Amino acid sequence: MRLPLPETLFGRLFAATVAVVAAALLLLLSIVLRERRELAFSESGSSAAAASIVDLSQQLARVPREERDSILQQFRGDRPPRHSHEHPHEDFIVAQRSFASEVQKELGGQFAVSTRPPRGGHHRVIYLPGSDPSPARGMGQEGSGPPPERMFDVVVTLPDGDRVAFRTFSPRGTPPFPRHFIFELGVLTIMLSIVLYAMTRTITRPLADLASAADAVGRGTAIQPLRERGARELKRATRAFNAMQERLNRYLDSRTRVLAAMSHDLRTPITRLRLRVESIEDEALRTRCIEDLDEMTRMVRGALSVFRGLNDEEQAVPLDIDALLEELQRRYAEVNASVAIEGRAVAPFPGKPLALKRCLGNLVDNALQYGEHATIAVADSPDELVIRVLDDGPGIPEAELERVFEPFYRLESSRNRATGGTGLGLSIARDVAQAHSGSLTLTNRSEGGLEARLTLPRLQSVTIAYDPAGTPPLD
Repeated sequence: MRLPLPETLFGRLFAATVAVVAAALLLLLSIVLRERRELAFSESGSSAAAASIVDLSQQLARVPREERDSILQQFRGDRPPRHSHEHPHEDFIVAQRSFASEVQKELGGQFAVSTRPPRGGHHRVIYLPGSDPSPARGMGQEGSGPPPERMFDVVVTLPDGDRVAFRTFSPRGTPPFPRHFIFELGVLTIMLSIVLYAMTRTITRPLADLASAADAVGRGTAIQPLRERGARELKRATRAFNAMQERLNRYLDSRTRVLAAMSHDLRTPITRLRLRVESIEDEALRTRCIEDLDEMTRMVRGALSVFRGLNDEEQAVPLDIDALLEELQRRYAEVNASVAIEGRAVAPFPGKPLALKRCLGNLVDNALQYGEHATIAVADSPDELVIRVLDDGPGIPEAELERVFEPFYRLESSRNRATGGTGLGLSIARDVAQAHSGSLTLTNRSEGGLEARLTLPRLQSVTIAYDPAGTPPLD
């Protein structure tokens, strides 16, 4: 199972950094605890007792079994300990296990080490220095030795299976962990988190600004040059982005001015040609020439409309989509065109009124051009607004669904005048959708006809009321 990761770069970078710091602090804490435990083990004399057990066990393992009794006789106690505690304190149990683990590590895998409470029998029990309860063993007066509850036996199984018990006293447990250390560690963690948060923001904030600016440029919105800040690599990326935006704007402005001027200037010679065509005596030839000039006029007007669509001076406002669609429906009803509306928008949409009206008008025009009826279906959610324009026409071949968005491209290669148009309507509609960070796609309906799907993401919530009286007129 994969751990859920934050979606943002800031969240991931901050979480990874905090996780590394937390792991380092936990490692430091474990090292401190281990050192305290080893210090308590050595200061209590247990390290010397463990060394004695290791040396004696290795010595006994080297001599034959029949000769071990003479060696064991030197260390046997004369009588059992004064008290036998079968249930020692939990701290002593943990300390005894740690003691046995240390002995096992020194002896190796050929020996087996275990612990048990001291038992009454003396057979094959070796009393280590300081563990014999009798005065004869050098412990001084009665009661001056270690407390009976701290006594325990370390049973060592030799490689040949012979077992020997070493009676010693339990090491002291690890001293209680100081509370002030935990408090100071928590304060350190909080301070490090604050510093890491600030450092992470300095890295990710310029990237977020750069991403937002790139998205705006992709929609054709003019933005101010970004301020260069952050690390050297981020400054270089911001500087390159600003330079790219400047070059792109110069190129687009130059191309737009040239093409707009050419399209505008073409209207004058076309008008002169129309006047000259009127003087042609052959009526059939005059009619064909006038039709060609009309088509050229439509193309020039279409090109100029594209350049007007590239104008970003129109500001986005909270737009009542329902009122806009009703206005479209009313205008088409005046020319006896059948347009139905299904569904409603739940909230105003922040968009450019003229551009969106033009986009939807082009889609409805396209639907009515190839079908007898158009349906506008609205589906709204907190994330996106989806407007589908449906028709009952013949549809479009699958291979042509994307090509029809190209400027001046039409399915009728001969540009049949009966169908009208210049092949710019869908191209303009998609440009408007992309300018709103949305998308426009075409699909053939299973029951016949075409579906134009306009998807507009809701980038921010809008609560300003919309005035239906301010609905801009159709172009």
